[in-house]
Amino acid sequence: MPHSPATPIALIRRRLREVLAMAPGYGKTEAMLLEFANELNGGGISLQELRDACEWNHLQGYIRSEDDEDSGQTLWFISKAGIAKQKSLT
Repeated sequence: MPHSPATPIALIRRRLREVLAMAPGYGKTEAMLLEFANELNGGGISLQELRDACEWNHLQGYIRSEDDEDSGQTLWFISKAGIAKQKSLT
């Protein structure tokens, strides 16, 4: 039985920014990002694909991260450049 094609990485990168743009001032954990990105996408995004999308968006300056001392987790935020990128796509 053939399997469905993987979600293109460019779409995963965009989904990540969409999730973060929903509440720009609030950080999201990796688990939250994966859950919400899969909801937007209808599933099919793996943890590794999400991490690759985080790395790419971070290198482009579209997102930033902060370590949360209370939870010990990394929180991800959309940057001003990321918000502008999302607006240019709509």
